[in-house]
Amino acid sequence: MTEGIAGKVRGAESVSRSGGNADRGSIFGAAPADKFRAATVSLAVGAGVQWLCYEDVRAVPAALCVAFMLYRIWQKTEETRVSQEFEKRFSEFLSTLYSGIIAGYSMENGIRSAAGDMERMYGKDDLLVRELREMQKEMALRVPAAVLFMRLGERSGSEDIRCLGEVLAIAEKMGGSPDQTLKACHKTILERMDTKQEIDAVIAGKVFEQRIMSVVPAGILLYLKLSFGEFMSCLYGNAAGAVIMTAALSVYLAAVLIGERMVRVGI
Repeated sequence: MTEGIAGKVRGAESVSRSGGNADRGSIFGAAPADKFRAATVSLAVGAGVQWLCYEDVRAVPAALCVAFMLYRIWQKTEETRVSQEFEKRFSEFLSTLYSGIIAGYSMENGIRSAAGDMERMYGKDDLLVRELREMQKEMALRVPAAVLFMRLGERSGSEDIRCLGEVLAIAEKMGGSPDQTLKACHKTILERMDTKQEIDAVIAGKVFEQRIMSVVPAGILLYLKLSFGEFMSCLYGNAAGAVIMTAALSVYLAAVLIGERMVRVGI
């Protein structure tokens, strides 16, 4: 029995891969204005690091490396935030869709009705609303809802959404009821969100400590530079000082990256 279900799941996966030319990858990119602000701040911090550690225009590559690292950290943080918001909205969409199916709507009509409700609540520019709008366009071309959910799961990187599409495809082939499938998927997503919220609450203090400890070394160096300039002058304008500063900066950046990875908990 288990082998038979697994075979049908693999069959559903092949349907999703052959179902169209949907783009793969993240859909959680930030807005251009937010990217510009983050890049500006990152470059400003990089320029500050150049002044703090080198006082030499030849250290521009090091400053650019710092700016790039900071921008990437911001980008990953923003993608995580938008992804969590997307899953929360999708859970609300599933709840509305489930209610429509119970009321007697077909899957396609239920999606259209639930998408309209989501647009009224969050506006036409919301990420999920835009994705649902594209789904409706493809439904008009007779693309099955199961395939559309699998494509959305691939684009968003959400295993829950992709599995929803696979199970819907299996249920359609076996004559199953879609309402139970939606109910089970909705429950799974809610459980995942609850678990993530509990973990975030537990490690919130550690995340704050990590942020503070990431700033402390730079703060100490800034204090020494401003208060004891003559004492620190031996580290600037010579090869030995540049080597020492580069080594210290490398260790510092490695520690920041390790700290960021430690506080990123995936479910």
